[in-house]
Amino acid sequence: MQKYSIIFLFVTLFPLFGSAQGCLSYFDYSKDDVSSAILCPEAMKADIEQLHEHILETHPNPTLYCGVEAFVNGYKQALAACSTEKTMMQFIQIVNAYLSVMKDSHTNLNARDFLYLGPKDRAVLPFFTVKIDNKFYLEGIYKNELPIGSELLFIDHISMDSLFELSKRLSFTEGNALQARDEIAQRMMGASYNLIHRAALTDKALIKLVNLNGDTVEFQAKYVKSKTYLRDRSGEKERPIRYVIDQQNRCILTIESFDPYSLKKFKKHIDACFKEIQEKHVQELYIDLRDNLGGMLRAQEYVLSYLNTKEEAIQMNYLYKRSRYDRFALLPFYQEWQFEQRAERVYPNGLISQEYDFYKSPLGTTRTILYDYIPQNKLNFIYTGKCYLLTNGFSMSASVLFAGWFKYMNRGKIIGTPCMGSVCGTFGNSAPYSLNHSHIHLSVSTLKFTPKNKSKIELNPIQPDQEIWISRQQLIDHKDPVFDFLKIDVKK
Repeated sequence: MQKYSIIFLFVTLFPLFGSAQGCLSYFDYSKDDVSSAILCPEAMKADIEQLHEHILETHPNPTLYCGVEAFVNGYKQALAACSTEKTMMQFIQIVNAYLSVMKDSHTNLNARDFLYLGPKDRAVLPFFTVKIDNKFYLEGIYKNELPIGSELLFIDHISMDSLFELSKRLSFTEGNALQARDEIAQRMMGASYNLIHRAALTDKALIKLVNLNGDTVEFQAKYVKSKTYLRDRSGEKERPIRYVIDQQNRCILTIESFDPYSLKKFKKHIDACFKEIQEKHVQELYIDLRDNLGGMLRAQEYVLSYLNTKEEAIQMNYLYKRSRYDRFALLPFYQEWQFEQRAERVYPNGLISQEYDFYKSPLGTTRTILYDYIPQNKLNFIYTGKCYLLTNGFSMSASVLFAGWFKYMNRGKIIGTPCMGSVCGTFGNSAPYSLNHSHIHLSVSTLKFTPKNKSKIELNPIQPDQEIWISRQQLIDHKDPVFDFLKIDVKK
């Protein structure tokens, strides 16, 4: 009887410290493996409850795209899925399934993070795939000599179809941008493989593929340290803004990101591009926002200032929710002090006074503020020639707002694949957050951007006027499918 009393006392006092089967209440990235570590049900349920409460406290409108019933059911299903022990990898999928119900691309987790949060000597096999006509082809592989364009069949007896389905469960979408989600999933398949397959550096991955000659062969690929791959990738980054004017007097402006280290330098590069456009009387401008994940609205609006032929004001409704994670709460001390001083000097006049009223409101307050102004540029120049916008599934956030304006203003044709969002704007200004037990790192939106001209919610993504997908031959020949279609000799 004394023995059972001790066991009961232990379980009562320490319900979240693991069970007899060895489940974990706290995941440790430095020593626990994502694919094999088992989490305790109580710990997972506590994390789901914590996440649900956090979303209700910080997200401006979690039911906007999905409805209240679907949101509540998603929460209940997540709790129910945690009734038994799960691996960390399974729990990550449970969390993401719950987040995905909201169809908010800024409320998500990045599965790749889990590869690099742990030991830097973790063995990984970085590779990238693209799906063409329901087959998966090699787009790139690190430190292994394999022909680009080979059809991948299996990696260590794991089929490409199963990796793709797993990657979709780890991806996200804005509204019903499912094609964009699938583009993300294709590029994430390598990460998915490394998450579920733990290897040693001395191991070899067995890749079964169909080579360019049509022969089915097997190849032993070597693993590398994750820190080695990250170091090399960090040195590959190109300038966020670059442009070229070809012999046909066409300008191709590539903007990799609207999130520059310096907005001043960003504007300087944009000014340089449009100054040359003005001097050379460029007749066609191609703005490439493919793989542009977004960033600062002020950056994308500065580019729009050069395209705004009708000189119309940009009118954007910002839906805020006051919380400890909103844009005002996260201001550094000195910037917060500056904001208060500026607002108090002009109060109650001006837009800043509306922001100040929201800033002073209680936690949980939601408020919509209209930002209405005509963007200006240093050159006082507006390009009036033909304009084309290039997008793909990785054109997100501020890039979606750019594409929405571009389409609404009928500024030109959109070419490529559907972007991650609709003409009704996007969520944004996501704030990082971590769950207490699993230590899953994720982000939750704190703002919703909606153009004033859109009173109804549209979930379908912005469709290109000319949809272009890569072919296998273009992949083999290292040709950019959009530039190949446009007969522009620029390598993406």
